[in-house]
Amino acid sequence: MMKSLTLKSLTIISLLSSSLAANQIDDDVLKYEKQRIHRAVNRANGEVNSINIVLKKDLETDGWYGYVFNIDVSIQDKKITQKDTLFAKEGLISPELINSKTKRSFKDLMYPTLSKDYFSKKHLIAGNPNAKHSLVVFSDPLCPICIDEVPFIIKNIMKNPDNIALYYYHMPLNMHPTARTLSKAAMIAKEQGIKNIDLKVYDTNFGNFYDPYKEKDNQKALDFFNKTFKTKITMKQIDSKELNDKLKHDLDMSEKAFVNGTPTLFFDGVIDKNRSKYEEFLK
Repeated sequence: MMKSLTLKSLTIISLLSSSLAANQIDDDVLKYEKQRIHRAVNRANGEVNSINIVLKKDLETDGWYGYVFNIDVSIQDKKITQKDTLFAKEGLISPELINSKTKRSFKDLMYPTLSKDYFSKKHLIAGNPNAKHSLVVFSDPLCPICIDEVPFIIKNIMKNPDNIALYYYHMPLNMHPTARTLSKAAMIAKEQGIKNIDLKVYDTNFGNFYDPYKEKDNQKALDFFNKTFKTKITMKQIDSKELNDKLKHDLDMSEKAFVNGTPTLFFDGVIDKNRSKYEEFLK
């Protein structure tokens, strides 16, 4: 009996020690990041508003942890919010950590696991909502890589609807000035009953009609959309508060998932940098 109690006591002490050590690493890496950012911002005559740890991951590699920070600063009256990543273990802090076997950065793992909020039926565009596996896609209708890959993904899951549920989030990028109009027009068209509109937008490839990086005339983009899909959507509808809120919801969800480029895929809630994990589960 005494031996059993001793073993339990040692286990508890070990767990407490590990927890204290991990907390100390948290404190050390946050202190380091604050000092580093403050020095850089002060040189630019700016002000640091806040620095917070928004994600911590045990990398299960020789005691290393990964940290993602949300940094909010003001420089020349301009508010800037961005994320930064650091890696730390007891006594060591590094801005980069490479897996010697895969030759890839551990930054590829520094994303949150998606919550159940991402798997809402209103974002389901293909597959079975009760499927064992899920795929979440964040995409821009004018992104060249998206135009190549997203239709392929949608069509594959349409052919194999039982194994995977596909959820789509609009993420129009600022580098494509008319992408927001196309995303919102697709939302309206979907409400009007046009089936598979997201797939049809990519298959249309609006980049064939105008330069997606230079064209800023949203009415022109909407005219092409209306002509293509025989809709009568107006800029008043596009600019409505309701529609702006819907798009903002998608963009907020991408921000919470640390998504900063398109296309970005999460398979079963986990980031898939290779954008191919789902293919293993197609029949």
